[in-house]
Amino acid sequence: MFTTSPASTRGTGMTEWLDDFLIRSLLAGLIMVAIAAPMGCLMVWQRLAFLSDTLGHAAVFGVGLGLMLQLMPIFGVLAVALLIVYSLSRVSSFNTALSETTLAIISHTGLAGGIILVGLLPAGTVNLEGILFGDLLATTPDDLLSLLLTTAVLLVILLQHWRAFVAVSVSREIAQAEGIEVRKVQFLMYTLIALLVAVMMKVMGVLLIAAMLVIPTTSARLFSSSPEQMVSISALYGLGSLAGGLTSSYHFDWQTGPAIVVCATALLLITLAARRLIKLAPD
Repeated sequence: MFTTSPASTRGTGMTEWLDDFLIRSLLAGLIMVAIAAPMGCLMVWQRLAFLSDTLGHAAVFGVGLGLMLQLMPIFGVLAVALLIVYSLSRVSSFNTALSETTLAIISHTGLAGGIILVGLLPAGTVNLEGILFGDLLATTPDDLLSLLLTTAVLLVILLQHWRAFVAVSVSREIAQAEGIEVRKVQFLMYTLIALLVAVMMKVMGVLLIAAMLVIPTTSARLFSSSPEQMVSISALYGLGSLAGGLTSSYHFDWQTGPAIVVCATALLLITLAARRLIKLAPD
């Protein structure tokens, strides 16, 4: 994991494994879109984008820690992410725990510490560029299986607790009045975000995870009239971003993760422009 450079992945021998290579990349992207849509909506509703960014940055420390302990990096990432989520949950007020200052300190300290740990490893052990920006085109069968299993677990939990998640997102007070244990629901949601960050890191990189979760959701929000509709439209925007990113990466040799994010932003800008033109058009 994280040992293959993007350049070598798209380099020699392409004609021999092009079909499998593209199929794995496409499947991984579709799986990512499937889980990013509902999770992204929940994060936007509860203003948790910065939390995913924080966990993503701190995940670099988890990669370094896992490799130093001779473990699979994803175990180190998951341990660090869950430790952060648990620590935040122990604070008396979630609002205090999730303040921008607290999350910024955790985010930058985790990123800095992780870069130091990775720098102490033998040369060639890990590809730092892959950690930061991901490489969907370097998806291996093991990566695909890990992504599929984790996404399946996340989707099952989301379906089981969707009503509670939406209720807490709309109003904590009303949710509590309806008998929903708000703190437990929030802790479960933060745990799901930690799992999502751990599994999406190889695909999107720690610096771009939050962008892929938030940007398509923001586009969908402009046209949605219900939570479920917003999830569906967000998935469509995610598919458009994925298609544009993969196409750009393949034809122009761009980094895949950044290309997907740029396409997502382009779709958002096009949507905003179209919405404005519709409003300005005479009846």
